[in-house]
Parts: sequence; C-alpha cells; structure tokens
Amino acid sequence: MSNNSSDALAALFMAGGSIAFIIFWIVYSVVIIAVSVVLFIALWKLFVKAGKPGWASLIPVYNFWVMAEITTNNNIMWFIFIFIPFLNFASYIVMLLGFAKTFGKSTGFGILTIFFNIITLPILAFGKAEYDPALKM
Repeated sequence: MSNNSSDALAALFMAGGSIAFIIFWIVYSVVIIAVSVVLFIALWKLFVKAGKPGWASLIPVYNFWVMAEITTNNNIMWFIFIFIPFLNFASYIVMLLGFAKTFGKSTGFGILTIFFNIITLPILAFGKAEYDPALKM
C-alpha cells in the first residue's frame, strides 16, 4: 500500500512541476516578446532619425547594412564582418558604439549601449539626440 501512495505522490509532484514549467515559459516568452517589440520600435525610430526607412529595421541582414551605413564610414567592411565568426561580435560592437557617437553621445554611453541596449537605444530613439553623419566611426 505504501508503494501506491508513493506513486501517487510522485505523480502529483510531476504534475506540479509541469505546471510550474509551463508558467515559467509563458512568462519568459512574454518578456522576450516585449523586449523584442521595444527594440524593434527603437531601431525603427533611430533609422527614421538617421534619414533611412524605418521598415529596414525589420528586415534581417538588410538592417545590418543600414546600421553600417548609419554608424560607420566603411560600411562594406563592417557589413561583411557580420558574416565572419568572432568578427561579427566586433562589428556589432562597433555599430552600437557608432549609434551612440553619431547621435551625439559619449563613448561611455556607447559602452553602456553594448551591455544595456534595451535601455540606451530607446533613450537615443525617443530622446533629444539628433543624428550627425559627420560623427560616423
């Protein structure tokens, strides 16, 4: 009889674990979607501020080309680096630093953009920062 009760207890524990797992993934998915939407909106606004079409921020690969045009003088080189392992990280970092610089922010703000772009890109997009192509990297 104790074997049946331990089986019932194990089944109850497994059911509770499954519910917690499902709830965790629902919350996680909602947070990821919300962060993605905020970043899409911020990039759209930054592209428009830089005189580029906002919809370009939604197109994979093309958005990196436009980011390179906005942030760097040698956009072909940095765009090609996106496709080379390890150099792609350097290229993305240069583009994020370039966003801070071309919108008139300091290198410190650029470093913050590397680590906290969910916060700093909306600040650039919806703040008073203005695009200056003369400041490209």
